[in-house]
Amino acid sequence: MTNEEDILNKLLTVSVACYNVEAYLRQTLDSCVVPEIMDRLEVIVVNDGSEDGTAGVAMEYVRKWPGTFMLINKENGGYGSAFNASLKAASGRYFRLLDGDDWFDSDGLREFMAILEDAREDMIITRFRRVFESDGHTEERDEGENIPFVTGTFEELPDDAWFTMHAITYRTSLLRDNGVTITEHCFYTDQEYDLLPLRWVNTVRVAPVTLYCYRIGRSEQSVSLAGLEKHYMEQTAVLKHLYGVYSGVHQKRTKRECYIYRYFVKRTRFQIRTYLIISVSEQHKRELRELVDYLRTNQPCIYHDLVKQSRFVRLLVWSGFRAYGPLHGIMLKKYRY
Repeated sequence: MTNEEDILNKLLTVSVACYNVEAYLRQTLDSCVVPEIMDRLEVIVVNDGSEDGTAGVAMEYVRKWPGTFMLINKENGGYGSAFNASLKAASGRYFRLLDGDDWFDSDGLREFMAILEDAREDMIITRFRRVFESDGHTEERDEGENIPFVTGTFEELPDDAWFTMHAITYRTSLLRDNGVTITEHCFYTDQEYDLLPLRWVNTVRVAPVTLYCYRIGRSEQSVSLAGLEKHYMEQTAVLKHLYGVYSGVHQKRTKRECYIYRYFVKRTRFQIRTYLIISVSEQHKRELRELVDYLRTNQPCIYHDLVKQSRFVRLLVWSGFRAYGPLHGIMLKKYRY
């Protein structure tokens, strides 16, 4: 605990990154309007240079609930810049992200705030819901379902633990005291939110509530086919940055290093899959080969585990990348976001 925590006057700060989300933002902010908790809740809307009416929508909520909602207007700097700006302004004991086109389960938020009243852990894991735009069906995700404790240490996590930004809430002072910042002007930096604070996370709480509702199916999303096609190289850049931050995790000396290493293997497999989903071209094939060659030379443990664990990576390598075209067709048919 730090002295700073003694003066934080809110229980939870929610950072809402917004870029041209006027059509979705009311649903997002309405989900935070839960009267009995609003005196302990802070919602910081970061308007990241939007060109639509995003800022105007946000101001409606600031005027109506000035003690809960705050608006930061800034030039476009990407997802990381929204995190960085809101963390500086945060006055909540805990801090978490909410994308401007997603929303909270309001009942889950009410339950979560009650849990936070007594919480002191560094990281809290909640359930989330994936909501598909195409047909409205939902999928519940519980990344803490196999954890055999409510509160415990990072070193006590099971070997298959895996957490993403939709599930993670951090203690604000842990982020601020350790100078955690996220890369600006870059997509896919939610993975930095997943990993960068873990150097200082010692205690973990599992909160059995569904909180985050993740909208899937917008063509503007970074995980859409159009988004992947436009920004796939930024995903590679984020991975290489994280490899450098955690350069020794392949030694797997601690549970923390094992966790981060497994994360790297999984995310790198996803990135190779991305090259097989975006359009077929000689340029993409060359870039994919360059990534695999980079892994073989600079991340040999990750490379060998990918070849061992992933059939499509193995086929690429064994075929000298002649399987690139056929695998593209297979992966594209399987892709579902």
